[in-house]
Amino acid sequence: MSDTKQPIYRSVCRELNTVLLVEGLSLEEEKTLYWTIKKRVKDSKKPVNLEDYKKYIAKKFILDFDVVMAEIQTSEMYEEEEIYDIVYDSIVSLYPNFSMSFICTDLNSDTFMTGLEDSSLFDRLKKSLEGSDKDEADVGLSSLEDITDVEKQLKKNILGQDPAVASVIKALKLTATGLSQGTSFLFVGPTGVGKTELGKLLGDKYSGLFYKVNCAEYAGGHEYAKLIGSPPGYIGHTEKSLMAEKAEKSNRWVFLFDEIEKAHHKLYDFLLSLLDDGTCTDNMGNVLDFKESIFIFTSNKGIVESKQRRMGFTQNDPTEDEKKNSVKTSVRGHFSPEFMNRIDEVVVFNSLTKKDVKKIAKLQLDKLPIEVTDPLLEYIVKHGYSREYGARNIARYIKNNISDKIADAILSGQVPRKEGAMYSPKVTKDGVKIYDVKKFKADA
Repeated sequence: MSDTKQPIYRSVCRELNTVLLVEGLSLEEEKTLYWTIKKRVKDSKKPVNLEDYKKYIAKKFILDFDVVMAEIQTSEMYEEEEIYDIVYDSIVSLYPNFSMSFICTDLNSDTFMTGLEDSSLFDRLKKSLEGSDKDEADVGLSSLEDITDVEKQLKKNILGQDPAVASVIKALKLTATGLSQGTSFLFVGPTGVGKTELGKLLGDKYSGLFYKVNCAEYAGGHEYAKLIGSPPGYIGHTEKSLMAEKAEKSNRWVFLFDEIEKAHHKLYDFLLSLLDDGTCTDNMGNVLDFKESIFIFTSNKGIVESKQRRMGFTQNDPTEDEKKNSVKTSVRGHFSPEFMNRIDEVVVFNSLTKKDVKKIAKLQLDKLPIEVTDPLLEYIVKHGYSREYGARNIARYIKNNISDKIADAILSGQVPRKEGAMYSPKVTKDGVKIYDVKKFKADA
């Protein structure tokens, strides 16, 4: 994320019929102010009143605040406390971390509850202090135990890619400690090695929020409007954009831009701002906050082009380090310096070994009511693995050659001979067959 000074935000405040000028902070300035306020609240010798906090925040962020207040108060439409409420909400919409509930959630003291009893923040803060605020869309990873558990789950399901998992876990640790806010990855590797699957699992574990953008659908210059909305004068201009809908729900997403090399350069231009400071502006002029989101881009650049990047199990393949260096060189030659300079880490995925493919086949078979035997695994690896499609072809092969056999047995009323057992596979020269079954007879 960039630490450069941000422009002044022009926040249209319809309730007060005015435009509020909210000071833009660089990431470093925002962090400093956040911890300064947090310390002041924590060290306070008396309870912190919500109304006083709102006034403090308003004066910190709104430029020419006294002039703004004097102008609004002449209308006599609102009481002073109502004005602070509205202004506070406008600030928090741009800087969610400065809501009093967020400032106080981990201070673990009822002292800071004073003044919240009549506030909509009260229930949320009370739940947070009691440790019961577990909204599905706001999953938190705040301890080493949480992150270690995520690491185990990722390694269990993403086979052969421990270095890639390690890179993701490192980013989670930095985010959890507040040393980094948001991150971005470029996942590079052949198809079917787990790039997209790792993104999906990360989204589930990080916040429960995952969204995939198929960049092949953004090959045209006008297509990026699907994300931020149609420009003025075009159909759909008044409709809420896709990114606005996401921002309303949370700023803690995992976005995966699949096959980023297929996107038009206008999408890249849009991404530069998003990767810079975690914000973007939609077609309505609203600044959307994604500062705590993780952005993943996938690509197979450097794989297709290089003849040395051959997949398979042959002993003459280049080493993984040689492959990764070759890929990174190719990637830097394809993507612009401006884009690459905003990527926190380029993660090159390993080629799958025969051992990896066998484990993947076992994971797929574990979902079916069938005994998993070595002959069956060897058969699937031999006939199902594809250099072109990677492990993705394993799932397809099992579906078409194993699952269909089980489906035939079930539909024809055939059940395992031994009660409570799984279906037994037998590998023959003609393929896999289900044996040792009997006709199901319902109890009289």
